[in-house]
Amino acid sequence: MMSFYGAAALRSALTKPLSGNIQFLLRRRVRRILEDGLGDYTHLVVLTGEDTEATLVEEIGFSPLEHDGQRYGAPGFIPRWDVLHDHGGWHEITFCIGNDGWAVVLLIEDAQVSSFPEIRAACRAES
Repeated sequence: MMSFYGAAALRSALTKPLSGNIQFLLRRRVRRILEDGLGDYTHLVVLTGEDTEATLVEEIGFSPLEHDGQRYGAPGFIPRWDVLHDHGGWHEITFCIGNDGWAVVLLIEDAQVSSFPEIRAACRAES
Protein backbone atom coordinates (compact mmCIF):
# COMPACT_ATOMS: atom_id res chain seq x y z
CA MET A 1 0.00 0.00 0.00
CA MET A 2 1.13 3.48 -0.80
CA SER A 3 -0.51 6.37 0.98
CA PHE A 4 -0.25 10.06 0.15
CA TYR A 5 -1.94 12.59 2.40
CA GLY A 6 -1.61 16.27 1.65
CA ALA A 7 -0.03 18.27 -1.16
CA ALA A 8 3.61 17.57 -0.27
CA ALA A 9 3.05 13.81 -0.13
CA LEU A 10 1.07 13.92 -3.38
CA ARG A 11 3.91 15.81 -5.08
CA SER A 12 6.32 13.10 -3.89
CA ALA A 13 4.09 10.51 -5.60
CA LEU A 14 4.99 12.08 -8.93
CA THR A 15 8.61 10.93 -8.51
CA LYS A 16 7.91 7.31 -7.45
CA PRO A 17 9.33 4.78 -9.90
CA LEU A 18 6.34 2.53 -10.58
CA SER A 19 5.57 0.00 -13.25
CA GLY A 20 2.82 -0.28 -15.80
CA ASN A 21 -0.37 1.69 -15.98
CA ILE A 22 -0.44 2.53 -12.25
CA GLN A 23 2.35 5.05 -12.80
CA PHE A 24 0.36 6.77 -15.54
CA LEU A 25 -2.91 6.66 -13.55
CA LEU A 26 -1.31 7.84 -10.31
CA ARG A 27 0.49 10.72 -11.98
CA ARG A 28 -2.61 11.78 -13.90
CA ARG A 29 -4.75 11.71 -10.78
CA VAL A 30 -2.19 13.53 -8.61
CA ARG A 31 -1.67 16.24 -11.20
CA ARG A 32 -5.42 16.81 -11.41
CA ILE A 33 -5.80 16.99 -7.63
CA LEU A 34 -2.96 19.51 -7.38
CA GLU A 35 -4.18 21.58 -10.36
CA ASP A 36 -7.63 21.77 -8.76
CA GLY A 37 -6.09 23.09 -5.53
CA LEU A 38 -7.24 20.06 -3.53
CA GLY A 39 -3.84 18.68 -2.52
CA ASP A 40 -4.19 19.58 1.15
CA TYR A 41 -7.68 18.09 1.23
CA THR A 42 -6.95 14.73 -0.38
CA HIS A 43 -5.77 11.37 0.94
CA LEU A 44 -4.85 9.11 -1.98
CA VAL A 45 -4.18 5.42 -1.35
CA VAL A 46 -2.86 2.84 -3.83
CA LEU A 47 -4.18 -0.59 -2.84
CA THR A 48 -2.46 -3.61 -4.40
CA GLY A 49 -3.49 -7.26 -4.39
CA GLU A 50 -1.36 -7.86 -1.30
CA ASP A 51 -3.22 -5.35 0.87
CA THR A 52 -5.97 -6.41 3.25
CA GLU A 53 -9.19 -4.75 4.30
CA ALA A 54 -7.82 -4.40 7.85
CA THR A 55 -4.77 -2.54 6.53
CA LEU A 56 -6.97 -0.20 4.53
CA VAL A 57 -9.26 0.45 7.51
CA GLU A 58 -6.22 1.24 9.64
CA GLU A 59 -5.04 3.73 7.02
CA ILE A 60 -8.26 5.58 6.17
CA GLY A 61 -10.48 4.82 9.16
CA PHE A 62 -13.30 2.96 7.41
CA SER A 63 -14.05 0.12 5.02
CA PRO A 64 -15.36 1.02 1.57
CA LEU A 65 -17.58 -2.07 1.81
CA GLU A 66 -19.47 -0.98 4.94
CA HIS A 67 -22.00 1.79 5.32
CA ASP A 68 -24.59 2.48 7.99
CA GLY A 69 -23.97 -0.89 9.63
CA GLN A 70 -24.44 -2.86 6.41
CA ARG A 71 -21.90 -4.75 4.36
CA TYR A 72 -21.61 -4.72 0.58
CA GLY A 73 -23.84 -7.44 -0.85
CA ALA A 74 -26.48 -7.18 1.88
CA PRO A 75 -29.99 -6.28 0.74
CA GLY A 76 -30.47 -2.52 0.87
CA PHE A 77 -26.74 -1.72 0.98
CA ILE A 78 -26.04 1.76 -0.35
CA PRO A 79 -22.38 2.41 -1.14
CA ARG A 80 -20.79 5.44 0.49
CA TRP A 81 -18.49 6.12 -2.47
CA ASP A 82 -19.27 9.01 -4.76
CA VAL A 83 -17.36 7.90 -7.84
CA LEU A 84 -16.21 4.49 -9.11
CA HIS A 85 -14.25 4.16 -12.36
CA ASP A 86 -12.72 1.17 -14.14
CA HIS A 87 -9.35 2.16 -15.62
CA GLY A 88 -8.52 -1.24 -17.09
CA GLY A 89 -6.45 -3.11 -14.52
CA TRP A 90 -7.14 -0.53 -11.81
CA HIS A 91 -10.30 0.84 -10.23
CA GLU A 92 -10.70 4.26 -8.71
CA ILE A 93 -13.10 4.97 -5.87
CA THR A 94 -13.58 8.49 -4.53
CA PHE A 95 -15.23 9.36 -1.24
CA CYS A 96 -16.13 13.04 -0.76
CA ILE A 97 -15.99 13.94 2.93
CA GLY A 98 -18.17 16.92 3.82
CA ASN A 99 -18.63 20.01 1.66
CA ASP A 100 -15.18 21.58 1.93
CA GLY A 101 -13.35 19.54 -0.73
CA TRP A 102 -12.00 16.75 1.50
CA ALA A 103 -11.71 13.41 -0.26
CA VAL A 104 -10.28 9.94 0.01
CA VAL A 105 -9.26 8.50 -3.35
CA LEU A 106 -8.49 4.79 -3.66
CA LEU A 107 -6.65 3.32 -6.63
CA ILE A 108 -7.33 -0.41 -6.40
CA GLU A 109 -5.42 -3.00 -8.39
CA ASP A 110 -7.70 -5.44 -10.23
CA ALA A 111 -5.41 -8.32 -9.22
CA GLN A 112 -6.25 -11.94 -10.01
CA VAL A 113 -4.96 -12.93 -6.58
CA SER A 114 -6.01 -10.57 -3.82
CA SER A 115 -5.90 -10.43 -0.04
CA PHE A 116 -9.10 -8.33 -0.26
CA PRO A 117 -11.11 -10.08 -3.01
CA GLU A 118 -14.42 -8.47 -1.94
CA ILE A 119 -13.24 -5.01 -3.00
CA ARG A 120 -12.23 -6.33 -6.41
CA ALA A 121 -15.61 -8.04 -6.83
CA ALA A 122 -17.46 -4.88 -5.78
CA CYS A 123 -15.46 -2.72 -8.17
CA ARG A 124 -16.08 -5.08 -11.05
CA ALA A 125 -19.80 -5.38 -10.31
CA GLU A 126 -20.44 -1.67 -9.73
CA SER A 127 -18.27 -0.01 -12.40
